[in-house]
Amino acid sequence: MKKLWALRYVFGLLLGSGLVVVLLVTVVRYEPMWAGIAAFVIVGGIIAIQPRVRKERERTRRLVDAAFRESYAQLPRPPSMKISSSYGYPTFEVIFRSKADMDDAAMRNSQFKDAIYSIYKGHGPRSRPFRAEMAIFFTCGDYRAELRAQSNL
Repeated sequence: MKKLWALRYVFGLLLGSGLVVVLLVTVVRYEPMWAGIAAFVIVGGIIAIQPRVRKERERTRRLVDAAFRESYAQLPRPPSMKISSSYGYPTFEVIFRSKADMDDAAMRNSQFKDAIYSIYKGHGPRSRPFRAEMAIFFTCGDYRAELRAQSNL
């Protein structure tokens, strides 16, 4: 039954894409002036919002860096952080040097999670809002070396 549903989705996607292409070709063929104006407005709108998007991205990055520094500044050996993205949501990997360092920073980890949640709490749809506990991963160098050793067995 699942394959049947997947086939319906693929067929619907192809049909919808085909209708959009036919509509675009018809508009360009019979109303080229309006198609040109619409294309100009769309491209102009995309170009116009780029500075705002860039500023928002930089502001968010500064907030994340400040939250990381505030959370782990008191540690004698602060961890490093790697930021990436998964399914449109930001992800953070906090890398400690050893398992002992990671255990010592347990209170700091929850403080960092709270700070990240406050920064990204409005991201995502209502059905799948941003969740900091799913976006932050705490690892240590010992753990990575252990996984590599186990995989080479």
